[in-house]
Amino acid sequence: MANLVYDLSFKGAASDMLKAEFGEFTVEVGGGVTHIRAVLPDRAALYGLIGRFEALGLELLDVRLVADPV
Repeated sequence: MANLVYDLSFKGAASDMLKAEFGEFTVEVGGGVTHIRAVLPDRAALYGLIGRFEALGLELLDVRLVADPV
């Protein structure tokens, strides 16, 4: 199965320490929002990433599927 690409965003600008927490993904900050571009193998991995957001007390704003598997 092909990987899926997701864009997740949370409220606030991530600090360097928080960016390091998501070091395996692309992290961009702008306009008071942090976006994480994640390439994930399946939906279970997406739920695991969302769980990491919750464990860190981050306010999830949006989750979007960017690319469908080929």
